[in-house]
Amino acid sequence: MNQGTKGQMAGSKGYAAHKSRLLMGLMLVLILVLTACGAGAGTDSGKPSAATPAETPANEETQTAGAYPVTITHMKGELTLKEKPKTIAVLDVKFLDQLLAVGEQAAGSVIAGGNTTFPEYLSDQLGDVQVLGTRDEPNLEAIVALDPDLILMTDFQEKEYENVSKIAPTIVLDFYEDWRDTLATVAKITDKQDEAETVRKAYEEKVAGLKTKLSEKMGDETVALIRPRKEGIRVHGLEHRTGGILYEDLGLKAPALVQEIKDDTSVEISMEKVPDIGADRYFLLSDELFAAEAEVLESSPVWKSLDPVKNNRAYDVNATLWIAYYGPLAINIIVDQASEALLGSN
Repeated sequence: MNQGTKGQMAGSKGYAAHKSRLLMGLMLVLILVLTACGAGAGTDSGKPSAATPAETPANEETQTAGAYPVTITHMKGELTLKEKPKTIAVLDVKFLDQLLAVGEQAAGSVIAGGNTTFPEYLSDQLGDVQVLGTRDEPNLEAIVALDPDLILMTDFQEKEYENVSKIAPTIVLDFYEDWRDTLATVAKITDKQDEAETVRKAYEEKVAGLKTKLSEKMGDETVALIRPRKEGIRVHGLEHRTGGILYEDLGLKAPALVQEIKDDTSVEISMEKVPDIGADRYFLLSDELFAAEAEVLESSPVWKSLDPVKNNRAYDVNATLWIAYYGPLAINIIVDQASEALLGSN
């Protein structure tokens, strides 16, 4: 074999060796890349790997979307929401209150009967909320024009359910249910469970502190909640929703006549029977609807003869606020007004 042939063979071997090393190197790189990708895909530590950048935090819409679909159980069955409702119509003012309490807003709402505007205590928090008639007579045309993607109502408007439910998905809640239960449902609808829990805990802590102070101040003194009406003097019992705030949440004591109200939330008595209530203190409910009846009671010799009235232990409070709204914002105001009256008086 001559030198030229040997040189060619040596060159061929060198080229082959170089090519082999190159292929091995490429395969090694490929293996490393695949291994890194596999490790990144398989980890569930929640932390970004050193070889990859951290993921961009999800925005609020993405986080909200993750809470849906959600199924709401209500008086007419179940309703599954595929996404967070954007346009909510409410047929009870308390839902306005409930939504605001968790940082949400209704697009439209009825107003309480006898009123022409939304409650004053909510006025500085409401944006452009459309009026949808009254609680007693919801305006179906206004609801249609609003084009809601969810309607909240109570069984108080049972006769309207068939028509209302044709407009948009509708949730029907018990008119008399505890506000905490309503708040939990509203929170589930809007994905605001944390906010609702904060509201509930703040209320429980407030009334626990006030209950202690009121017990120390009042001892065995009793309190009655009454409302003059055309039919007579209405005395609210332990089962009444505002009665629950006074007698259960604040721990106030009820006189015997109030304790005997068993089968209803209230009884009505004549003017002559008012002394039979026998309370040491009174909350007298009045508003524009029955202002004349309240005036008749307060100017009567029967009322003026009561020791609590003579000793300034009868307190005038707004009936609409105290018995019409029942959202956490209104209820906190009731608690504040009741405790301020009782703790600040003689």
